[in-house]
Amino acid sequence: MPNANTLTKPVSKKQISGKIYQLVWKWHFWAGLLVSPFLIVVSITGALYVFKDEIERYTHSELLFVEPGETTVGHTALEETIAAELPEAELHYISVSKGSDRSWAAFVEIHQEDGSEQVRFVYFDQYRGKILGHKASDEGFFRIVLTLHRSLLAGTPGRIIIEVATCWGIISMLAGLYLWWPRKKEKVKGVWVPRIRGNFRVILRDWHTVPGMYLSIFLLAIMGTGLFFTSIWGTGFRLGTALSGGFPDFYVSPPQSAHVEDHSLHTRISLDEAFTEANQAFPFEGRSYGIDLPHHDTDNAFSIITEITEPFVELGATYIDQYNGELLLTATNQDLPWRTHAILLFYPIHVGSIFGIGTKIIAVLSCLILTAMCATGVWLWWRRRPKGTFGAPKKTLPKTAPRWLAWLTIALAIFLPMVGLSLILIGLFQWIAAKTSQPRTV
Repeated sequence: MPNANTLTKPVSKKQISGKIYQLVWKWHFWAGLLVSPFLIVVSITGALYVFKDEIERYTHSELLFVEPGETTVGHTALEETIAAELPEAELHYISVSKGSDRSWAAFVEIHQEDGSEQVRFVYFDQYRGKILGHKASDEGFFRIVLTLHRSLLAGTPGRIIIEVATCWGIISMLAGLYLWWPRKKEKVKGVWVPRIRGNFRVILRDWHTVPGMYLSIFLLAIMGTGLFFTSIWGTGFRLGTALSGGFPDFYVSPPQSAHVEDHSLHTRISLDEAFTEANQAFPFEGRSYGIDLPHHDTDNAFSIITEITEPFVELGATYIDQYNGELLLTATNQDLPWRTHAILLFYPIHVGSIFGIGTKIIAVLSCLILTAMCATGVWLWWRRRPKGTFGAPKKTLPKTAPRWLAWLTIALAIFLPMVGLSLILIGLFQWIAAKTSQPRTV
C-alpha cells in the first residue's frame, strides 16, 4: 500500500524524459498512421511532377518547339490569328519562353454554347504565324497528377485533407527526429547506418528511420514550402504578407489605365505597341515573359512581367495604359520587399528546381523516401500489434512537463492552424467521451 513518502516522492528528470519520449512516440504513431495514406499519394504524385517539363519536351514536342526563323511575326499577329481561327475564344495571356526554338503559348477562354467556359492553351509558331495546336487546361497526364497531388481529385474537401495531412506529416517528421536523436554513445548500426541482417522487425525499423533522417531537411523544406499553396495556411500567409507590406504595391493594387466612361468608344493599343513601350523600359527580349491583357470593359492595364522559370532571375514588371500607351510603372528586383524575394523561392524549392537537375534528383529521392517511410511505418505497426488488438501506444501523459514542450505545442498549433484545430477537436471528442462514459447516478 503506498504511503505518504511514495506519494510525494519527486519525479526525476530521467523519469520525466522517459514520459516525454513516450508522449512524443504516441504522437508520432498516431500522426504517422492516420496521414500515411494521404502522404503516400502526395509523395508519389510529387515525384512524378518534378520532371514534368523535361518529360513534356518529348511527349509534346510538336507543340512546344518550332524551327527558329530570322524574325517573329509579333504578338499582334498571334492575337489576330487566334481571333480568325478560334473566333469564340477570348485571349487573356501570352507566355513567351526565352529559348528561340520554343513556341509561344496563349491562354484563351472559350465560351461554350451551354454558357460554360473552357480555358485552353494555344501553341503558336511565332516565325510562321500559325497555330500548332491547342488543348484544354484541365486535360493531360500531368494535370491529373497535379490535381491528385493538390486535392485527391476531391475539390475543396480534398485540398483541406491534403493540408491536414501535410501539417501532421511535418509534426510526425519532427517527432521522429526527436525519437531518433542519439542520447548516448550509440552504435553506428541502427542509428547512422540501417542494418541489413538480423531480426526483420529491427531491419524494418532501421530502414523506416535512418534514410529519412538523412533527407529530413529536404523533406521538411518540401512540405513546408508546399503549405504556401494550400487553402487555409497559404491563403492566410498571403493575406498576412499583403497586409504587412511583404508584397510590392503593384502586386496588391496594380496600376490602372486612365478611366473612361464608355469603353466601346475607345480603341485599345495593339499588343506590339504595348510590348515595344514595355521593352524600352525593361529588356524583356531574350528572357521568359508573360503579357496579361486587359479584360474587356475594364480600366485594367497591359502588364508585361518576366516569368520566373528558374530562381535568381532578374525580375522586370511593367504596366502600360491600354488606350494611350503610357508607361504607368516599371519595377525590378530592387523594388521588391525581401519577403517577396523569399516567396519567389518557394516553388523552386518545392519542386526541386532551385539548383537544377541535382536538386530535382534530391526532390525525387525525398519523395520516394517519404513513401517508403509511410509504408514501412504502417508495416511496423501491423507486425508489432498483438493479435486481436489495435496495438496503439498506451495512454501516457507526464504529470510534470518542461515549459519548452508546452510552448512548442502552442507554437506549432498557431503556426499550423490545422494542427491547432485538430488538437481542439481531439480534446473536444475526449471530453465528450469522458462525459458519456461516466456512470449515471439514480
